[in-house]
Amino acid sequence: MCGDLILCMINKQYMRSIYPFKQVRERTKMKKFYNYSDKEKYDYFARMEGYTSSHDTEFCSKVNPDSVVQLFCSDKNMMPTLAERFWTKNESVAVEHVKNDLGLNKDYTLSDDMQAWQDFHVFKHRFDIKNVYKSTFVHDVEEYFEIKDFEWAKTLHKIWLDKELQ
Repeated sequence: MCGDLILCMINKQYMRSIYPFKQVRERTKMKKFYNYSDKEKYDYFARMEGYTSSHDTEFCSKVNPDSVVQLFCSDKNMMPTLAERFWTKNESVAVEHVKNDLGLNKDYTLSDDMQAWQDFHVFKHRFDIKNVYKSTFVHDVEEYFEIKDFEWAKTLHKIWLDKELQ
């Protein structure tokens, strides 16, 4: 749900490359949380400073709630777009893992699951990405997170947005 973009908008040191858009690997390692034991996850988070990205709801619910920011989208009409983005932006191995793990089919889609997940799991700190496809999104990020370089964040979001809207 655009966590990689937000991460790199917050601090340009989290970005490895713009073309293609890639983050510093160490910051996104836990997106494939199922490859790690709880001990490895705790060790990883203990040595990190700043922000990192994870898709591990269970683990995030076990750590200090003040150290987790949940991304969600209050605009239910955007769920199909965000789900479609998942299918087109991720490796086929990750897509297959998600399809199998969630039991997705024509009657229960990723869009349905994303909505159910964010309705059921409500973390203490949440950030709404409803404006991610608008130029004003950078202001939302600035208000919620401490952006190191606002002009960088604005430029990066514009590059991302131009590519997403192609």
